Amino acid sequence: MGVQTDHPAGQTRTRKSAATREKIMATATELMVERRGTGFQLVEVSERCGMSKGSLYYYFADKGVLVQAVFNRALEDLVADIEAIVAQAPSARAAILGLVEAVSRAMRPASPLTLALAHGIWDVEHEVLPHVKEHLERIIAILEAQLERAKGEGIVRADTRCHFVAVAVIGAFAITEYADSGTDDAEDTEAFVHGVLDMIFHGIGVEA
Repeated sequence: MGVQTDHPAGQTRTRKSAATREKIMATATELMVERRGTGFQLVEVSERCGMSKGSLYYYFADKGVLVQAVFNRALEDLVADIEAIVAQAPSARAAILGLVEAVSRAMRPASPLTLALAHGIWDVEHEVLPHVKEHLERIIAILEAQLERAKGEGIVRADTRCHFVAVAVIGAFAITEYADSGTDDAEDTEAFVHGVLDMIFHGIGVEA
């Protein structure tokens, strides 16, 4: 028996369906950034996509499902990026730097992730924050592991409570929406990243 393959017409429909889904999610992301939250209606998404609202429901049952898909995709991409960076890093310091830079890029002011964390998701029917929390816990765990690794490399004190430090670092990026100076300048982002790293490795206290 020969190997069965999908019919070309079926493959075309699958690709078209995937492209339409991506277009809907990208449009929803644009609206979230513009409104600095999830204060948009599905009809606005369908109009921008040039499709009927009924057609949009074929891909996403309601607004909550769509918003959840947007955040899940962004967080899954971030976690995958971080895991790849850490796997290739030659040292704990390099891994921590790469991780913090990746988080900074993903949580830039007005990004969907920052909006989710800073403003919450109160106007959708489905609970989204638990999904955000699950991914953030994974990122915190990765950073915590690299801080423990840094102890072995002699660049972090042996008595450091790495979990607390990891939570504080990720939390610093979660509130950048409130601390934003109104610019997305790359130099400001880099300065923030290195400021966070300086806090990690040098702290703010003095020896008693």
